[in-house]
Formats: sequence, C-alpha cells, structure tokens
Amino acid sequence: MKPRKPLADGFDPIGPFHPYVVMGAVLLLDLLAILLVLSALTYAGDRIEDMIWPGGKEWVDL
Repeated sequence: MKPRKPLADGFDPIGPFHPYVVMGAVLLLDLLAILLVLSALTYAGDRIEDMIWPGGKEWVDL
C-alpha cells in the first residue's frame, strides 16, 4: 500500500478527512459526554432534593 503524502499544512490526513475535522468531531463527542454526565448529576440531585424537602419552588424543571 502506498503511503499518502502530507497535506499542504504538514498534517497527515485521517481517512478522507482533514485532521481539524476529526479533532472537532472528537471535541464535540467529549462535550456531549460531559453534558450527559452533568445532566445525570442534576437529575439525581433534583430527585434527592425532592425526597428531603418536598414541595417548594423548583429550580430545575425535570
């Protein structure tokens, strides 16, 4: 198999994509994972708060 030439900016292509596209996709995937973890913590915290202090003003509408 013949190796590919580096791009004009010196990066090696990752499949058919420019490395910046792949890095951006990985960054979005990481941010999505962080958002899911924070959402789960918020949901759990809201349920625990409702069990300890029922009623009152809701700060998180779940």
